[in-house]
Amino acid sequence: MRTRHIWLTAAVLALATGAVGTARAADEARELEHQFGIVGRDTEEGRRFNDELDRVVGRMTRATGYELKSAILLGGRTEKNDKVINAFALPDGRIYVTLGLMRAIADAANPDAELAFVVGHEMTHVVEKHGRRQARKGTLAMILATILGSATRSQGAQDVLGAGAAAYVSHYSRKDEYAADRGGLLAMRRAGYPLAASVSMLERLQRKGEDSSGFINGLFGSHPLTRNRINRIKQLIADIQAGRISPDGDPKDSPRDRR
Repeated sequence: MRTRHIWLTAAVLALATGAVGTARAADEARELEHQFGIVGRDTEEGRRFNDELDRVVGRMTRATGYELKSAILLGGRTEKNDKVINAFALPDGRIYVTLGLMRAIADAANPDAELAFVVGHEMTHVVEKHGRRQARKGTLAMILATILGSATRSQGAQDVLGAGAAAYVSHYSRKDEYAADRGGLLAMRRAGYPLAASVSMLERLQRKGEDSSGFINGLFGSHPLTRNRINRIKQLIADIQAGRISPDGDPKDSPRDRR
């Protein structure tokens, strides 16, 4: 009877995956907006940065045909959080850019182009359903935690395994981050932005200290800015410009891209 109960519990959890993913995205949106606040248009800076975000998102979505639920500028809640440099994508199509990031690129030679890489990166996470995949992994991990916890009759074991499952899905995989970097560059190219702006932005933000944010599932959270990542993006740009990667992202005789 106990075994039947364990597997019935697991089956119910498995069937709930889709609903949980949707609810989780809504919960994360509320948490982000509560934690950071939302920058409105009631100040000159707010109007300028919102106009810039709307302008870049509009150009990127028109060029790629991708659709987003919303693009929101986070900030205004606390001075500390307004210094966070990051961007986020949720599985339901919402993307967020922090006030700290907008301020960090404001003095760039081409801030729209630098922002375009951020938007393209986050758009790719949405379009490729990276967040949904992580949510499914989390549900499966929680199922395992429930089964093992029930089988061993240990609530403590179940709690530990559940915490481990949450930590496991708190980051995009390295493969997803690579795909998002590449997708961001390809989206920039389709929209007519200079690809070199992605490198100038990343190098400037690296100098500002990417380790100061430490937020999860953000552009600089799960895989922070390293010299290797920047060099890899430079190589992606070279491959795109040389035609070794097609406009739809498929490699053309590029062993490096297949690895």
